Order: sequence, then structure tokens, then C-alpha cells
Amino acid sequence: MQASLRLLHKSFCSWHHPPSTAEKLSRLASRGHLNEAVRLLRSNPSRDFPQLPAEIYLSLIRSCIKFKAFSQGREIHKHMVNAGFERSLVLLNNIMIMYSKFGDFNETLKVFEGMSERNLFSWTVMIGAFSKNGNAQKSLELYGKMVSSGVKADSFVYPLVLKSCGAVKDLRRGQRLHGEVLRTGLLGDVVVMNSLIDMYMKCEMVGDSGKIFDEIGDRDVFTWTTMIVGYMQKCRPLEGLELFKEMLNSQVRPSSATLAGVLPLFSDLGCLELAKQIHGLAAVTGFEYEKQVGTALVDMYANCGGLCFGRLIFYRIKEKDVSCWNTMIKSYVQVNLSDEAINLLKFMQLDGIHPEKSTWSCFFPQSTRGKFSIHRFLKLIKCLEHAEVKPAVFPVTLLDQMCENIENVKQVKELHLFFKRSGGIADSSVGSSLIRMYSKFAELEPAQEIFNSLGVKELDSWNSILACYAHNGYANKALEIFNEMRKTRIEPSVLSWNTLIAGFVKVGDFEAALETFSDMKWANQRPNLECYNLVLPIIESSTSSMMGKQLHGILLRSEGKMNKFLCTAFINMYGSCGNASYAIKLFDSMDCKDLVSWNSIISCLMKNGFLSETSRIFHEMGVAGVEGNTITWTTLVAGYARHGLVDECLKHFRELQLKGLKPNSITIASILPACAQSATLTHGKSIHGYILRNGIISEDLFVSNALIDMYIKCGFLEYSEQVFRRLHQKDIISWNTAIQGYVIHGRARDAQSLFNQMLDEGFEPDPITFAGVLSACSQAGMVNEGWEHFNNMDLKYGLIPTGKHYACMVDLLSRAGLFEDAKNFIFQMSLQPTASLWGALLSACKMHINVEMAELAAGHLLELQPENAENYMILSDIYAKARRWNDFNGINRMMEDHGVRKLPSFTWIEIGNSVYSFTSENLLNQNIKEKVDTMLLLLKETMIMVREGYVSEVTVMK
Repeated sequence: MQASLRLLHKSFCSWHHPPSTAEKLSRLASRGHLNEAVRLLRSNPSRDFPQLPAEIYLSLIRSCIKFKAFSQGREIHKHMVNAGFERSLVLLNNIMIMYSKFGDFNETLKVFEGMSERNLFSWTVMIGAFSKNGNAQKSLELYGKMVSSGVKADSFVYPLVLKSCGAVKDLRRGQRLHGEVLRTGLLGDVVVMNSLIDMYMKCEMVGDSGKIFDEIGDRDVFTWTTMIVGYMQKCRPLEGLELFKEMLNSQVRPSSATLAGVLPLFSDLGCLELAKQIHGLAAVTGFEYEKQVGTALVDMYANCGGLCFGRLIFYRIKEKDVSCWNTMIKSYVQVNLSDEAINLLKFMQLDGIHPEKSTWSCFFPQSTRGKFSIHRFLKLIKCLEHAEVKPAVFPVTLLDQMCENIENVKQVKELHLFFKRSGGIADSSVGSSLIRMYSKFAELEPAQEIFNSLGVKELDSWNSILACYAHNGYANKALEIFNEMRKTRIEPSVLSWNTLIAGFVKVGDFEAALETFSDMKWANQRPNLECYNLVLPIIESSTSSMMGKQLHGILLRSEGKMNKFLCTAFINMYGSCGNASYAIKLFDSMDCKDLVSWNSIISCLMKNGFLSETSRIFHEMGVAGVEGNTITWTTLVAGYARHGLVDECLKHFRELQLKGLKPNSITIASILPACAQSATLTHGKSIHGYILRNGIISEDLFVSNALIDMYIKCGFLEYSEQVFRRLHQKDIISWNTAIQGYVIHGRARDAQSLFNQMLDEGFEPDPITFAGVLSACSQAGMVNEGWEHFNNMDLKYGLIPTGKHYACMVDLLSRAGLFEDAKNFIFQMSLQPTASLWGALLSACKMHINVEMAELAAGHLLELQPENAENYMILSDIYAKARRWNDFNGINRMMEDHGVRKLPSFTWIEIGNSVYSFTSENLLNQNIKEKVDTMLLLLKETMIMVREGYVSEVTVMK
């Protein structure tokens, strides 16, 4: 009876005292009735609402996490902020977890930053949120701040941080974390060890992953899966397959992720029988129709020629996602079943799955076995239009493929019309791609129309129209576009600057290109490798020392220290400008000198005549342990040859071969002029032998032409004729060299004949050809032919005569005694007469003893070349032959007054492999005199033997 009374009293009290708001909310939270909880919170304004205990809010937030009630959770948090709540650490941590699980990174960060105190759990949630958001670098930075604040990591934090290390391939930091794991004694934690395996795999350290795998005694399914998938992703499928077999023999059962990781291997193999076997294993494990494994099976069968099996699996997969639908669509497209693919797309939409960019990529895949077909693409879009399917978006990769493979402007227009009809033209990326396509065929007007029609012009659109003008030679228009873009508050990217620089380079406006590069630096835009690739050739080819120094200064101010590529470019530039001292200073300042840098400074010094300094640098290069290559030795050979040091040139040529290096055509072509310069036939013939033995002459006209020139200058015209006749191919340089050879050796008629032969074979003469032919006419006295050639230069071949050609004509006319014609020709010519022209007239006056004309020529010559003794000597000889002794003495006094001294003539003779030169003032020394006497005696004996009927053996080059 008493118990009944107590029960009745309790019920009566409950009826008179209803549950509090806190009790109601607690009850609703436990049952998951969150909409009712939100309505209850809304029923009274926050200011009138009683402040609830933190435990009530905590239960509500945890319920939102449990039942994935994102909108309700946001509403509850908003109410908490407005009503004011007890900011307990546990409650704030749970709010962070809620936002993190719902993918609202910004709110998670906002709560974290507003916390007055944090524990390990707070840091863990935030590090995980950064990692989940794809911001691995920030995740690592936050971990560093956590450690600095004195909070030690645990087995929950390490996997998150190691995952971030793998994402950014930060091996060094990952190794440090590995060390921390060792110190904290977490090597027994399988989750941490699995994370270490994954980190090392992603950092390309497969061996280290294997070591950790071997150290784990109790491996779980994640251990095996991480290692197997890692092998597959690092293109080591056989090791992955072997490990998979080992896993099957262990006590650990493969998961769906394990199978999904292994199946791509069988997909790549393309073997239907193997595909069926692995399918059987998937069926045994029960994962056959699981979403991830089922999708991989469909893809495998599509690639192995078993589409029918794949289709059966596809229709049995539970809860198909976008990836699954995409795989089946792609499978149909691969075998040209476009209609089935389009029908499947419609079913996909009926199933409530909306196509994504990746879906449209499946319709237009880039085949891994062949080139993307623009024809196939056009056919597919016609099928889509026929089925009244309009793609919502087009993947950027697909648009890039179209740009790359478009074949003609007709195809561009067809695509343009399709995008107009489908509404895709409004997409900025589509418009940008069409602009690039039109640009490819220099169709600027339609490209500009598309750009103007874009509602929102993004950076990609500006870059496309900028490239359209820059790449088609309209650099100034590109500059206008660039300035217009900046006015619209769109910040140019590195690509924008590079495009503008490339436009100026294309039209040859190097000064504007360098100025733009300078502006880029001042705009705080850091140049990339492509930018330097555009600018470096300009720097290297620059002959303006002032411009080079200015650019050098800009780079030093902005970069602080230049890399070796820039330093090398500036060394080459200073070498071209003749500032070897700047080049040496820059070279000495380099911390890292590679072979290219050494070659550049050697070339710079050789070019500017610093031979002893070159020798010093070359020695230092060897001391530094840098071995010279063929370019190094060729630079030395060419340099010594250019400066007339034949012995040094030949010495380095021999050393090049002793080093085991093979001289190239440039090396050979560099050494031959040295032989020609010194008229050393022995060395020249040795080089010719090397050329023949190595087959260089048959493949390089550069070498062949140098060889012809060498024999001509050594006085062996017949050898040069043989080389010329045996050439399978000739260029204009070959013909010019041979014509000049005949002229040098006084065979003017042969030169004229060779010129006619050149014309018959279809070669167009150049100015050098006419200089040789006019010289030949002058030698042979062929005045009419000379006039004909001179007039044909402009009338027939469009060549403007230079001072050299006018000098040849003056020489031709004056040698023929036509001094009045020569005089009229000089005064009527459009160019200013040069010293060589007056010299030709003076020499002819000596031949004909024409004093009056000689005085005219000498007057101009002595004004142009007051220190040239030869002009005085010719005039004095003319006065002597004319017996005008007073004038003769006057010239000699004039030479004395001007300090002009007659240079002695010299001659040379080759004895053995050496060339000796001497003058009348510097007679032969006794040793050489004895050798000459011996040679003359031998020559005399040979002549007697020939006269008496004996014939000595004479070796002639065949």
C-alpha cells in the first residue's frame, strides 16, 4: 500500500513539475531527434534562453557527429555562440571534430584559433583537418608549432603527419619523424608502422619500406595492403604480386582495398584467362560486387577483351558511385559502342548520379596505345547531339588534347559551332581553348571575337589571347593586351610574362624582351626555367656591354646570387663584348663550376686574345678535377689557329686524340685554316689523311670546304681540285672557295668557266661569288664580261654591290688602261670610295706609269691610311719610273716626316715538318743555311738525273 502511494506521489509531482529544457535536450540528443532539439532552441530568443550546462551542448554536438547532422550541428553551434556558453576544452574539441568530419575546414580552423588553451586532442584534430583538406605543408607546419609548444605526439598524431610527409615527398622530415617514433617506443604500434611504410613508398624509398615491413611481426591487412599497393604504384608489379601470394598463404585475409590494388596489374597485362582467375579469387573473398573491387573488375575485363563479363559485374554492384559509372561508360567508348555509352549516361542520371568532369573525360579518352583522334572526337560529339545530350563541363585535359591534335581551321570552326550550340562557349576554359586553336592557324579575328564574347575573363583567357598575338608576330598588340589585363586588376602570371617576352624575341626586338624581363623582376614575379631559357640566348648573343651590365645588375639586386646557368650566360656575353676582365671576375665568384662554365671562360679568353690566361685557366680546370671534353679542346685548337700559333694548335689537336676523345667536324675545320695560314702542307696532308680514315669528308661540307681552302693557300691547286670534284654535294661556299682558288693562282679563265658551271647546276651566286668572278675578269682583262657580271648583280639576282665589288671594277678598268672610265665610275658610284678601291687604282697606275691618276689615288689613300708604307712605296716607284726624281725624293722625305718605315719583305721555306721565315735583313742562321744548301744540292742532282733519263719516284695524292 505504501509503495503504491509513493508511486502516485511521484507521478503527481512529475505532472506538476515538467522536465527542464536541459533534460528535454539531453533526451532528444540521446535519441537522435536533432530537428526537435533545434526547434526547441529556436523557440526562445538566445538572450532569454537559460544558459545550459556544457554537458548538454556536448551531448548535442556528439549526437550531430554520430547521426551526421551537419546543418543541425551548425545551428546548435550558432545558438551556443549567441547565448554564451561555458567554453570547456572537451566541448570545443568536439565542435572541431564535427566541422572536420563535415568537411568545413574554415570553421574548424576558426574554432581552433579561438581556443585559449589546447591539448593533444585539439592539435590532432586540426592537423588531421589540414591533411584531409589537402594542405599537407600546413599540416607539417602545425605539427612543428605543436612540438614547440611542449605537446608530445602520440600514436594518433604520427600517422597524420607521416601521411603529410608522403604527400609532399618530404623525405628528410619523414626520416626525422621515424627517429622520434624510435625514441618514443612506438615501433610496436602497427598503425604507426603502416604509416611509415606508406611514407617511404611515396618518397620513392621502396627499400626502406621493405625493411620496415620485414620488422613488423604481427602484420594486419593494412600492412600487407600498403606494401602491395606501394609496389604497384611504383611500377614494381611482380614484387607486388609475389607479396600478394605471400599474403594469401598467411593468416591475413585480403580486404577489398587489397584486391582493388592488385587488379590494375591484371588489367595492364590484358590477358583474359588471368583476369578470370583473379576474378575467381575476388568471388571467393566475397568482394566481387563491392563498389571498389567491382569497379576494378569492370575496368580489368574492358582492357582484357571481356566486356560482356564486365557488364554482368557492373549491373550487380551495390551502390554504384560516379567512378563505377564512369568505368563502364569508358569501357563502351573504348570499343566504339558510343550509343551504349550515351544510353548508360542517361541511366546514370535517372539513378540520381550527376555526371562530373571525369565522366565527360570517359567519352573522349586519350588512348594510351595511340594518339588522341580529333576525328573520333568530332564523331562522338555528333552522337551526343543526336541523343540530345549536352555535356555540362569539359575537362581541361580534354581541351588540351584537342588543342594539341587539331589538324586544320575547318575542324576548329566545327568545334566552335558545337560549343555554341551546347552552351559550352560560355565556359572560360572552353573559350580559352578555342582561342588557342585559332591561334595555331593564325586566325586572329575569330580568336578576338571569342575573347570579346566571354562574360568573365579569367587569367587563362587573357593568357590565351596574349599568346595568340605574341606567337603570330604581333608583339606590340600583345603588349597592349598585357597592359589592358593589368588595368582590369588581373595579376599577370609567370606564363603571361614569358609569353610577352617570347613575342618580342620572335620579332627580333631583343631590347624590348630584356626590358620586359626587367619589369617582371620589379613586379616581384619570380622567373621560372622557361623564362631564363628565353632570356639567356639574348644575353649570350648581346654585343652591347652596357645593356649586359644593366641586366647583370638587375639580376644581382633581385636574386642576390645568380645560378650557374645565368653566370655562364653572362660570361659568354662579356666575352662577345670584349670585357674579359668582367668575365673572369664573374667566373671566380662562382661557387659551383661545371664543365660548361669552364668551357665558356676558356672560349671568352681565347676570343679576346688572352692566350697565357687561357693556358692558366685550362691548367686550373685539370687541378679542379674537371676533365675537358671535345668542345674544350676544339676551343683551344680554334683559338690558337685564329691567333696564328700553328704549333700550339697542332699540339693540342694531338693531345685531344691522346685523351681518347674524337675530334668533330668543327675541330677539323678549325685546324685546317692554321695549316693554310702557315702554308704548311705536311700538316695539312696529315689532317686530310685523318679525315679520310674517319669518313668525315663524306658527311660534312664544312670540313670539305676548309680542306679545299687549305690546299689552295698552300699552293697546291690540283689537290683542291680533286677534293672539289669528289664532293657528292656542294654548297655555295664550295663553289666560291674553288672560284677564289683559281683567281689566287692566276687561272682567271678557269674561274669564269667554273662560275658558268655553277649556274648550270642551279646554284644562285651570292656577293662573294661575284667578288671572285670580277677579280678573275680583272686578271684576264675581260672588261665586257666584267661589266655584264656587275650589272647582273642587281638586275638579275637582286644583289646590291658593295665596296669590294666597286674596287674590283676599278681594278678591272684601270688594269685595262681605261683610266677615264675608272675615274668617272668612281665619281658616279653611290658608295663612299674605300682605301681598297683607291689602292686598286694606284696599283694599276704603277703598271701603266700614269702619274696624274696615281697622284689622285695616292692623295685619297694617304688621307685614309697615313701610316701605310706600301702606298708611299708604290707612288715613289711610279715617280722613279717616270724619272721625276724631285717628287721621288719628296715622297721619301714625307715618309720620314710622318715616321713611316718600310716593312721588310719576308719569305718562308718548309724543311721537314717546320716552316722557317726570313728577310733580307734577317738572314738564315747557320743551321738552317746548311739545310737549305743540302736541299739545293739534292735538287740539282735530281735535275741532272732527269736530264740524263732517270725518273725519280714522286708520290702524288690520289
